Amino acid sequence: MKFSLALLPIAAAVVLSAPFAMFSQEAAQPIASELHVADPATDSPGVSTAAAGTKSVPVTKAWVDRWLELDTLSHSERYRNAFSVGDYRMFDNAQQKSLVEGKVKLDSEGRYRIGFRASSGGYFNWAFGSYTGESFLARLSDPAFALKYCTPAQYFALAQAEFADPTGSLLSQALVSNGWHFYMRELYFSATPVKPVTVEFGSFGFERGLSTEITTFDEDGYLSGERVRIHDSKHLFFDEVGFTNAFFGDIATPNLFDRGSSLTKFNYRQAFAKKQLNTRLGVSGEYSWQAAIDTLREAAVIGTKESKVIDSVRVEAYERLNSKVFPGLAESPVGPIPSLSVRGASGLAVAAQKSLGRMSGDVGFASIDSRYSVYSNGRLFEAGSFPLNGDAYGQGNRIFGHASIKIAQGVTAFGFYTHEVGSTRVLTFNQQGLSAGVTFNLKSILNSEKRVL
Repeated sequence: MKFSLALLPIAAAVVLSAPFAMFSQEAAQPIASELHVADPATDSPGVSTAAAGTKSVPVTKAWVDRWLELDTLSHSERYRNAFSVGDYRMFDNAQQKSLVEGKVKLDSEGRYRIGFRASSGGYFNWAFGSYTGESFLARLSDPAFALKYCTPAQYFALAQAEFADPTGSLLSQALVSNGWHFYMRELYFSATPVKPVTVEFGSFGFERGLSTEITTFDEDGYLSGERVRIHDSKHLFFDEVGFTNAFFGDIATPNLFDRGSSLTKFNYRQAFAKKQLNTRLGVSGEYSWQAAIDTLREAAVIGTKESKVIDSVRVEAYERLNSKVFPGLAESPVGPIPSLSVRGASGLAVAAQKSLGRMSGDVGFASIDSRYSVYSNGRLFEAGSFPLNGDAYGQGNRIFGHASIKIAQGVTAFGFYTHEVGSTRVLTFNQQGLSAGVTFNLKSILNSEKRVL
């Protein structure tokens, strides 16, 4: 894939090969948590079988219970339509997502387990694969894309970043968005030798507390390392405190078995705590150090069912405390490239959720700073605005809304809409995005008559 810099007078003869990879996936699912609208990749936990008009299944113990806790077994199909800056249509595709996650119990009490999560998707923040229409790389290679997507200054910054960050250039060519790629993203050992303490080792997901992927990292993302959790509110006040020491990277390699060496590297440390203060209010917070970037994150979920209008409100925020410096280059085809310093910044998101019978949804506003892509730890990805938070949101200011309805046992229809507001001129693939589809909860369907899994 080639982009010509002939559009820029100052770099008329330079040609870039795969200059950036700013891939985005509309996460057509509501924010999932115990006090928020559910992820339609599973059935809404707040919707009872009776409310959905389906047959109640007697609670029986399946023979696999001794060995297996299967949290999710689902398949989703959706249509996605998204525009980038300049009203350039980046997506007009049918896409699919398959997901299996759970735990294998090594003892009858489940104190020693092997956790796993396998899903479709070709990289860190991509679980939906397109199977109709043009591929994403084909869209990027369209000359109209470069003309509409970037200002001359932004395009030249991409040219500089490609030469200053050859590793990022190779990574950008390894990211794939089409096809059915199914990988083991998480596989870890969990041990609880004494009741208050749990130790985890391997490849696992992010500990977000009550924050969501909007202000943290994509729900499909992964870490490799170890984590300690302590549950002792009697002595520590908090319901849970913990520490993570891991490697954050390999964004083009979701398959754990291809990135096993990452278990010997460390560039991410996190201390976290969470507390349910009462029946109405839960809070969480963390400090993280990721590739020399210091960040604070906080979140609160307030139950508001008594209002009869909304069930809960979530407020989350982050503060990037220091600058991140990317080195320059003394010589390149576009001349000397100075180092790049990305200063600290902050952002937030607010969402209100409501469930009514078999329907649920939320509306919200997110403001993510225009340099959030600095967490990719690569100059090319930073210049190309490739943030690793939930890529349905990305960077900039935006409104968003989710809706889902349970239409049958194990079948949920869902929709998602987002639109950037203001004139921040942030590079984005989701200036406007719309997704709609259906999720089949295969575990629920299998258990419709009797308990199987």
